[in-house]
Amino acid sequence: MSSAVKTWLSRIVKLAFCGGALWYLSGKVTLPDTARLAERPEIRYAVVSKNDDAVTLRDRETGAERTVPRSALMSNSKSGGDIERGLKSIIRETDVGWAWWAVLFYAPVTFGIAWRLRLMLATQDIKLGYRDSVLLTFAGNFFNFAMPGTTGGDIYKAYHIAKRTHKRTEGVTIVLLDRAIGLASFLILGAFTILVSWRKDMIGEYGRWVGYLMAVFIVGFGLFFSHRVRRVIRYDALLARLPFAEKLKRIDETTFSFRRHKSQAILTLGLTLALHGLFVGSIFCMARGLGIHPSEGRTEGELFLAVLLASVVGYLFAAIPVTIQGFGLLEAVFIRVLVNGGWCNESQMLALTLSARLIQMAWSMPGVVVPWLGFSRPQGAEVEAMNAEG
Repeated sequence: MSSAVKTWLSRIVKLAFCGGALWYLSGKVTLPDTARLAERPEIRYAVVSKNDDAVTLRDRETGAERTVPRSALMSNSKSGGDIERGLKSIIRETDVGWAWWAVLFYAPVTFGIAWRLRLMLATQDIKLGYRDSVLLTFAGNFFNFAMPGTTGGDIYKAYHIAKRTHKRTEGVTIVLLDRAIGLASFLILGAFTILVSWRKDMIGEYGRWVGYLMAVFIVGFGLFFSHRVRRVIRYDALLARLPFAEKLKRIDETTFSFRRHKSQAILTLGLTLALHGLFVGSIFCMARGLGIHPSEGRTEGELFLAVLLASVVGYLFAAIPVTIQGFGLLEAVFIRVLVNGGWCNESQMLALTLSARLIQMAWSMPGVVVPWLGFSRPQGAEVEAMNAEG
């Protein structure tokens, strides 16, 4: 199968998945505010107008309107009242102060990722100035978040790092490991939050899968970096029999070298955990701005824990490459934790996940100018040549 056919099949699968997610959410998310009558709770009416004493409802199928007293409405546990907010009022009534805090919390993330990239490259004696690291990180984020379907941000960074060193394979491997450490950090945070919320059952089946992934990660990590295991299974001999053995050996040596740079590895992981903490803090602030707040009997800490759990597990699932920007997979986890957990309704959930993506996209926009500063986008032939020489 040619690469062009594989690319188109991948796009079709992703579009189909996104289409299915949109179809599902279309039956859950509403634009206007809605309410249910206590006498007929199975029907959700659009709210035309409301005051303290009465509310005018419209049947969404027939268009017929009726005015009923507020006492006739059914209380909604997700909204904490008798009116369930739709996207229009959620967006219109967004608390701008909390929204700005969400944007500011994300501000240091890109600069921290750039510092992490330099730390990791330094383990291979590959020098990259902080300015260049920041520019490449902004550009990589731009191609990842703002331009889906074009040259990936990781490919962009790997290409320019490879151009600046004779250790091309090592440089490309570090870029891949940079992404892997991000996923490992999410796994650690996910395992921690699941452990803390073990008795709350906020994540259900997702929690078990994250637990399985964390166990596989720990076991695999230990086996990969064990000299004894490598001797027993004759790892080097097995690697030598594989196609592209020389290149695979260099990739392996680059990865294994982190065992000899324990302080840099620990600092890199600690930095990643801190950056993810800022990212979750940004989503928490945005949740507050969209009117998601603790109901009676719940605390701010429990809300933060719920947002933390939804975010780390959601972005782990969103990393599965079967959709665009994780759309559908991220929402599925947020529904399980925040909606089913009674923190918000589906419309607030969708506004929150879209806002998180918009904040990421906004902070990636400075990357649009990077190609004009000497970091041009690689062409397909250039990427293939880099891979062949690496």
